[in-house]
Amino acid sequence: MVIGFNAPGFAGPGHGHDEKENHGHKVVGEVAKIEGPFVIVKDKAGKSHKFHVNKSTHTEGKVKIGTKVEVESTDNGHALSMHVHK
Repeated sequence: MVIGFNAPGFAGPGHGHDEKENHGHKVVGEVAKIEGPFVIVKDKAGKSHKFHVNKSTHTEGKVKIGTKVEVESTDNGHALSMHVHK
């Protein structure tokens, strides 16, 4: 499964997301699950992190279950960027 970014019913930029949110959270791990507009990433310590992904999320590479990714997110879990590690 590859992520789709058109998620009706979910807020995008300027619609519920504060443009001045903290952009300092980074997680590196493996994509464990994709649930609609949400991606669950398990870090090397085994902790799961749930991120909201939409068309405002900058992605590099194909995000699918089993790929290793680095995610930068806001305080409330919106993925600002998601980069696939090769």
